[in-house]
Amino acid sequence: MSLWKYKYFLDVVELKSFTKAGARNYVTQTAVSQQIASLEKMAGGMLLERGNGEICLTELGEIVYEYAREMVQTHERMLHEIERYKESSVVRIGIDSSINKLFWAKMQKMINDKHSEADFRFSKLDSYIGSRMLRENTLDIYIGYGLSELEQPDEIGEKPLLSSRIGAYIGLESSINEQPEFKAKDLERYIRYGTKSYLCSVMNGQKNDPQLLTQGIELVDNVDTMKLKVEFNDGYALADSQYFSYSDGDMLLLPGYDGECVIKAFYRKKRNKKKVKEVLEEIKNVVKS
Repeated sequence: MSLWKYKYFLDVVELKSFTKAGARNYVTQTAVSQQIASLEKMAGGMLLERGNGEICLTELGEIVYEYAREMVQTHERMLHEIERYKESSVVRIGIDSSINKLFWAKMQKMINDKHSEADFRFSKLDSYIGSRMLRENTLDIYIGYGLSELEQPDEIGEKPLLSSRIGAYIGLESSINEQPEFKAKDLERYIRYGTKSYLCSVMNGQKNDPQLLTQGIELVDNVDTMKLKVEFNDGYALADSQYFSYSDGDMLLLPGYDGECVIKAFYRKKRNKKKVKEVLEEIKNVVKS
């Protein structure tokens, strides 16, 4: 059963014009008239009185009008709920903007193997935005090195995904590259840059006892500024040697240094999407492949 005839009927009553009802629905006045005539045939009588430039409901028309309005409103609510359901089935994943294409390629593999692009909504963001969106329930999963808060909220859980050695991100023209048999302790002679929005850069790098440092680092606002500082000054930043995204610098491995960066998936423990739990397991499996 088509609801268009009821929609046209309601619009004619509201606008008091067949022409305006047609324009609202992108059809001709003739098409509206034909649908109203069909509705009147079904009802077995006239629904509208036309005279003196006025369009008014008949007694039969008033009965049909009330039920037609309820039918159309119910249909619109149904469509709205369908859209809400579709939206709720989409898993919203934020990935730290510092993570490079190697990791994104793993996410693409997961989509290609078991899903479609429509199942996910990906975004690149930093830990500040990721933390806020998780708290506000506008993000289902945040993938990064940590949240912006030192104390993680109780409602947020985490799942370690993979770890990599910490390296020193340096500029292409850095004198650090000129050092023979360079060792990690030699970095003490250089300025260290970091940002709290990229936790790898402000941790002490100890594998078994990671701690947030508050001294000995020139802090900047974000990762992009940190990279610029490194690239245009003779300094360095500690970073994920495998998954840090850069194009105008170099990554120096540090012999004898066992510090590591751990990429984790953060999520709301009381999530309202069953699919999120499944996706978390899939992500964990695919990133290790």
